[in-house]
Amino acid sequence: MKKLSPLATLVLLIFSVTTAFSQASVSTGLSYGSFNYDISGTKYTGDGGVLSLDGQLSPSISYSLSMSDGKFEDVVFSDSQGSITYNFYPNIGIHFMGSQIKLATVQETDTSLGVAYNINTSSLGLKVFAGSDINNYGKFYTYGTKINLGVAQGSSLILGYKTEDRKQKVTTMDVRFVYDLSSTLGLNLGYKSTETKNAAGTAIVLKGNTTYAGITYRF
Repeated sequence: MKKLSPLATLVLLIFSVTTAFSQASVSTGLSYGSFNYDISGTKYTGDGGVLSLDGQLSPSISYSLSMSDGKFEDVVFSDSQGSITYNFYPNIGIHFMGSQIKLATVQETDTSLGVAYNINTSSLGLKVFAGSDINNYGKFYTYGTKINLGVAQGSSLILGYKTEDRKQKVTTMDVRFVYDLSSTLGLNLGYKSTETKNAAGTAIVLKGNTTYAGITYRF
């Protein structure tokens, strides 16, 4: 029997636990994405879909998942990022992260376990996190931040940064704007950039961006 990857396990965990918690809140985004990437001088341009899930399973458990899938001629592109946080104190929690990037010769999968510090107010949501690779604990690290700003009534700006320092150093930065059209429906606009370097950090292996637009639905 084929074993599931750690990231696939995280995705299944989020979906199954969300179903189990009747009081869970979910914000789902479905968007059309345009992908532009470069691998050592070879350019790839294509389009596809972007799915995002953010929510609370309970007051102490939150999760976030983003999946981008597309195709560049005959080459499949996949970029998935997921995390789940359990707060054992009001602002401090255990943070489990998973990521997977696939495009041509680049295939990177990482799972990390660490801690996160959270601040949540009516107009600001801040999460700072750091962890270490599960398979090489104490050798490779992942760290970053996520900021949710209430820029105006009915709209928010979400900023994210993450670096995965391992065999290939991967840095992702994203910005997303959500505008509420109703209490449940919203407009979703976003931009995400990704860059991977070799182990020495001297050569860029993959570099590119994803631009997307779509809708969000809260239930």
